Amino acid sequence: MPILAALALSVAAKGETVLAYATAGPRATPNAAAPMRFVRVRSDDAACRPNCPEWISAEGKIVTGSADALERTLKAANDRRLPIVINSAGGAVEDAMAMGRLIRAKRLAVVVAHTTLAPCAKGAKTCGEAKGDADSRGAYCASACTLALAGGVERYVSQQGYVGVHQMTEVVKETQVKKIYKVHYLKLAGLKLELSRHLVGEQKTTQVAKRAADDSVDDDVADYFAEMGVTDPVMKLTLTTPSRSIHWLTPDELKLSRLATAWIDRANPILVDGQPSGLAGLAIDAKSASASQFTARTTAPLTISVNGRPARLEASFAFRRGGATVATTLTARDAETGAALDLPGAGAYLILYPQGVELRAGRLTADAPPSVVTSARSFCRLRRGGARAVISFIADGVEPDAPHPAPIVLGLKSGEGTTALLDEACPPRSVAARAADAHRGASDSKSP
Repeated sequence: MPILAALALSVAAKGETVLAYATAGPRATPNAAAPMRFVRVRSDDAACRPNCPEWISAEGKIVTGSADALERTLKAANDRRLPIVINSAGGAVEDAMAMGRLIRAKRLAVVVAHTTLAPCAKGAKTCGEAKGDADSRGAYCASACTLALAGGVERYVSQQGYVGVHQMTEVVKETQVKKIYKVHYLKLAGLKLELSRHLVGEQKTTQVAKRAADDSVDDDVADYFAEMGVTDPVMKLTLTTPSRSIHWLTPDELKLSRLATAWIDRANPILVDGQPSGLAGLAIDAKSASASQFTARTTAPLTISVNGRPARLEASFAFRRGGATVATTLTARDAETGAALDLPGAGAYLILYPQGVELRAGRLTADAPPSVVTSARSFCRLRRGGARAVISFIADGVEPDAPHPAPIVLGLKSGEGTTALLDEACPPRSVAARAADAHRGASDSKSP
């Protein structure tokens, strides 16, 4: 990977600002050799409060049991599709592949970045929810870590980070046991006869050695990369780079092999200063261009005509992978031509039931349709039976006798692209969570 010597601010040919970050090789992190630790983290950036993105931090060495630990962490997060932010020098091959298959089955994105956790408040007895920041500069994913990275449905890598491969190795432990006996002898006529033998102790000596993995391991790894859609030169370089060395993949090698599908275009890969929030990255090719953005659209007729013609209301919803919010844009259109229209009144409320969350949008104009942002958690409740989204118009500034649109109930389930958006932003919940929802629904129906 390229190494930049200094922080530079320059202007590219077309006039856009380009920010280059200085790195001096992979960043040494505390406890890099410790077993991988998984932590559910929420961004600590003030720009995104109260709906800040979350991710799963994966830092440290992949060991036997890491895949199980990741699975427990995901279950504790109610199987939400949080991105995996990984920083690791590798480790156990089998567990790395198991992590990758779990990540692919859950349709999660993987980001090569280091997570810094915010310290607890002074005197606090517990940290509560983990908060922190992620930084892609100098982050690394090497050796067996590339197997976990390959599992991501999207794979975010910074050109100021490091992804490296080398020959897979096996750790061989050989233990020798020396048994100590107490023996009683009888000497008779020059002969030494054993009368009894009792075990009194043991001495164990263990030697640990690394050796190149055999062909069956290489075949398993090659099959795994093919399963995940990762092609050469990754496997070729894995086989030809000695285990005592490492080959840091170039941007061209990452792109050609598709081990990376998106470039992280800033230091912090967690996008918190845009809507909808999510992962910050640029697709490296056309195949990956729309992989991170999910949109849906639904329409309903207006109860009044506009300029003497029938009209309809269009609501479009947008969610970015790894985000915490859904943005809703409202547009009035001519029912026949589809042209955008201005509507009377000061604006509209988007009301999400049954929780009754009200979000005020601006005036509906053809040139600048208003947009409102809600938390994904609130939006996802629309998946429950009986849930609905209602657009209620604000009559401020309208003549008393002027016609005004009546509230409109939007049918999200019948909308274009809604299923894919809901599946991504609102993955199926656990049996326990669904049972709790059903119980709350029953209680609501009994309340006066």
